[in-house]
Amino acid sequence: MKTSFHFKTIQMMVAMIALTSFIVLPVFARDLPDFTPIIDTAGKSVVNIITINKDTKKLVPDDVRGDLEGTPLMDVLKQMFGDKLEENLSGKGPGLGSGTIVTADGYIVTNFHVIENADEIYVRLQDRREFRAKVIGKDSGTDIALLKIEAENLPFLNYADSSQIKVGEWVLAIGSPYGFENSVTVGVVSATGRSLGSERYVPFIQTDAAINPGNSGGPLLNLQGNVIGINSQIITESGSFAGLSFAVPANVIKSVVEQLKDHGSVSRGWLGLAFQDLDRDLAESFGLKSAKGALISKVMPDSPAAKAGMKEGDIITQFNGKDIIKATDLPPIVGMLPIDSKVPLKVVRQAKEMDVSIILSKYSEQDSAGLTKKEIFAPQVDKLHQEISVRDLEDFEKENLAGDQTGVMVVNVHGKPWAMAGVRRGDIITTFNGKRITSTKDFYSNVKAADNERAIPLLVSRPGDIQRFLAVKMGE
Repeated sequence: MKTSFHFKTIQMMVAMIALTSFIVLPVFARDLPDFTPIIDTAGKSVVNIITINKDTKKLVPDDVRGDLEGTPLMDVLKQMFGDKLEENLSGKGPGLGSGTIVTADGYIVTNFHVIENADEIYVRLQDRREFRAKVIGKDSGTDIALLKIEAENLPFLNYADSSQIKVGEWVLAIGSPYGFENSVTVGVVSATGRSLGSERYVPFIQTDAAINPGNSGGPLLNLQGNVIGINSQIITESGSFAGLSFAVPANVIKSVVEQLKDHGSVSRGWLGLAFQDLDRDLAESFGLKSAKGALISKVMPDSPAAKAGMKEGDIITQFNGKDIIKATDLPPIVGMLPIDSKVPLKVVRQAKEMDVSIILSKYSEQDSAGLTKKEIFAPQVDKLHQEISVRDLEDFEKENLAGDQTGVMVVNVHGKPWAMAGVRRGDIITTFNGKRITSTKDFYSNVKAADNERAIPLLVSRPGDIQRFLAVKMGE
């Protein structure tokens, strides 16, 4: 009886588990989205972009060949390549990308980098029709291009309000990775407002939906089938998807497309300053409690920033009502504001917060030429000495400085604290602890008088690079 009781009890438990599984699993399955209606509808509005580059070149260009004829090198090249020396080689083969139809009369959004070097562009629809496309406009700052094909009654996609995107919501990506047309991948929004070093004006949507070469220009969709972004790039070490995909938000696309339609180009606001992130040492050197904000390292003469009275060493903590946590938070906000906008911002100067208003002017490459960025450098540390040698500037060196700047040239630098701070031979130190440096004597007297208990900011001008602040800890 005891054994029978246990056997029946086990039977009942197994039956209950099976019944529970039968009930729970369908409920769980019903809670998952059904993507098929979205794909059936949206897939018709995603196109293939085929680009042709007619650039040709010879293995040995004609202007070089004349100099090489009769030389041993030319004899070797003839033996190795024979008749191929006479052939034209294609500079680039056909390129493949994706595009998104956004109007019934044939306007198509894709990425700038998809069509950047194209001589001819063709669009292939899902129904296999092909059209030659015209470039209406392109904008490298947001990596967006607008194309037009002569067609009517095309299925198109609507934009969503990308400001309402929530991290964790479902998204779908449609495109042609490696030429596989209308491939669909699914993921979630991993983050919003991402700033990437290569793109200045885009607060990217980050997602884990698989994106690969050929997906560029295809839509990122929400569960309503609306476009929340255009897939633009990935971060990977292998060249293929590694879980980090980035899309240009729909609100940015709408603004850019409207300007491209009306003017063929994009006009965006410009401040006329260079800025950098704060680290703990720099924050300390400027008397800040936290490393939040964008540190101004250069102000262009006659720029909107200069006219507003902004100075090198100011720290922007808020712009147009939005907090600036990192320096990369600033460009997307500035770039999307209309020209001639009067914008309020909060600035910290000498550890005191102040309100400033600035009127944006039109961005131009010529005006911003002095703000060209280089890659962030890594300080080289030599632990053998703690020494720095400087000299007065020659007249021709002073001419390369902005405005009425002065300074001293770094001749030699070893070990802490200077090399640790990132000071290099050839740097021109223009200010030390907020004070202008006019001579070698001036520099050394300021160094000797410096407070050894905290980091000191120095402004450095480096040939071929923007000005930047460095924080040196004199006590080390």
